[in-house]
This record gives sequence, structure tokens and C-alpha cells, in this order.
Amino acid sequence: MVHRTTPHLRDSTHAYPQETAWCRLSQYLGEDFQPRLRDFDELRRHLDREWGALGPNFYTHSQGYLYDLTHFHYMEAKRTFLHSLRCFADHHRLTTIADVGCGIGLDAQALLNAGYDVHAYDLDNPSLVYARWRFDRDMGAGERVHDLTEFPGRVYDLVYAADVIGHSCDPSATLITLFQAGRYVCVTLPPHDCRHRYGPVDLHPQLDHERVLPFMQRHGELVRMESTPGSTISFWRSLSIT
Repeated sequence: MVHRTTPHLRDSTHAYPQETAWCRLSQYLGEDFQPRLRDFDELRRHLDREWGALGPNFYTHSQGYLYDLTHFHYMEAKRTFLHSLRCFADHHRLTTIADVGCGIGLDAQALLNAGYDVHAYDLDNPSLVYARWRFDRDMGAGERVHDLTEFPGRVYDLVYAADVIGHSCDPSATLITLFQAGRYVCVTLPPHDCRHRYGPVDLHPQLDHERVLPFMQRHGELVRMESTPGSTISFWRSLSIT
């Protein structure tokens, strides 16, 4: 059970140790688990092939993305982001949180473990199915993982989208939805960096910060901004919710 008034029930940056995360994925995939994809460079070559085969259906059908998001949860950029998010939430006493574009849900699971009241949203895809399976298996909380179509109309203390806006076919509409759902909104915008490229796959689509940030300023009041080597993290007070 998550208690709104007592965050940090278990003070851990991650959902669990990285080896446990790989064990969960192995249990979930069974005989389809590919240990070689734990090697990051081997995984990127695999994603290149998937990208070529799936084209625009990559994010709704990819199995390799389960491995990529497992790697990503344990990278320094994600550790920095989750630390900033939790510091901001605690400072402003924010306890109900929505992770929009949650992927496999490791970030949301880490926050739930820490005592926040978290719900996770994404497209109906293999990542979301895996997140729901893990939430149910580990915490009996599979009902906290939702299809993105369930998101509009709900209101949270804090809504965040980490490296998500660039994947949207309509970034402006996505941002408006965030500001209509959260008293506070957190968005990370990765720079377009050639180091993210491995062959034809670029999992961090470029966004023009000079266009996106002023757009957000029309819908929220900037409260805090942090620059990290991997992204810009911005926190906003929504002008849509009083």
C-alpha cells in the first residue's frame, strides 16, 4: 500500500538492482530471452535490424526496446533525472504522480517503491504489457499501469514526461495535455547528439528547444530548470489548473 504522507518508504534510486531487472526480463520472456542483448553494442545492432523491419511500428511492436529501456534505467542521465524529480516533489509536497510515456515502467516502479502514489501511461505496446506484468508480480499493482488513452481527464500533483515529447506526432498537443493534467509538469528534452546514433536508429528524436520552451511558457510558469550532459530538465507550474 502506498501512503501519500510518507514518501521514501524505501529510499532507492532504482526499481531494484540491475541484475534483478535482467532476471525479471528473463522470467517474463522465458525461452525468448536473449542474454547477448545485455551487451549494449550488440543490442544497438539488434535495434538497427528491428528498426529496418518494423519502420513506423517500431515503438508499438519492438521487443528489443525492452532491453534498451532496461539499460537506460541504470544510466547516469536517468539517475540524475530521478534524483531531481524526487527533490522537487518533496520540496513542493507532491505525492500523486503520473509517468507519461513510461515505457517498461522501471522509473515509475522506483517512485512507487519510494512511497509516492504513481500511475504509469504509455501506448499499447510490448513495453507497457511488460510493465503491467512486473507491477502485478512485484507489488500486486498492475492496475496502476494504463493505456495512454486513459490519461486525459485525470489530474495529478506532478506529471512528467522523460524523453517522450520528441516521439509524439504532435508535440504541442501532447504538452497541452500534460499541463491540463498536472498541477506541476516536468519535461526532459534531450539534445540531438550524434553519439546517440547507432546505424539508422536514433531513439532520441530532435526537438528545437527554442521553439518548445517558449510554447511551454505559454501554458506554465517555469519553476526550475537544470542542464545535464544528457538532457534539459524543466519543472513548470501549470496555468491550466488552479
